[in-house]
Amino acid sequence: MGRSSTWCVRSVSSILDAREQRQAALSRALSERRQTRVFLSLNVPGENKVPAGSSALFSWALRETLALCSSQSVESSHEVFQDALGPCAIIAIGSDPLEFKRLAVALETSQAAARLVDIDVYDDAGRQVGRRELGLPARPCLLCEQSAVDCIRAKRHPVNEVIAKTYELLSNFSA
Repeated sequence: MGRSSTWCVRSVSSILDAREQRQAALSRALSERRQTRVFLSLNVPGENKVPAGSSALFSWALRETLALCSSQSVESSHEVFQDALGPCAIIAIGSDPLEFKRLAVALETSQAAARLVDIDVYDDAGRQVGRRELGLPARPCLLCEQSAVDCIRAKRHPVNEVIAKTYELLSNFSA
């Protein structure tokens, strides 16, 4: 038991450290130049943040996000890194944040596994542009059609069921 609980504490600590480091990197990026920023990551529940298929899904999401920039003739630059939470990217774009968020939501809903993709868009003042600003409902839960945030807060579903659904989505993913 000692080894397991030590791993759990270390794992939680590394996840919290990664969250702090991601926020610091995003804050730096938002303060560098006043332009729209995109933070791309995956929402993978459970302790294993990089299960089989997640790297392929992230690579697909990054390619598709950069292709959205190209399709709009928008200049972009990006930085990709990996931490205890998995892969992520910060992308600077010369685009209207509301329009890009609309395109990002379409990408997040384009196929089943893309529901695990999280594309956060920030305007040139560093404010996050959400689905609400577009008049869209909150991101749906993986297991039901309720708001994902509401299901998480209410603990409506056993964690192992959410993880199993995540692995199922990843196993069926094809770029």
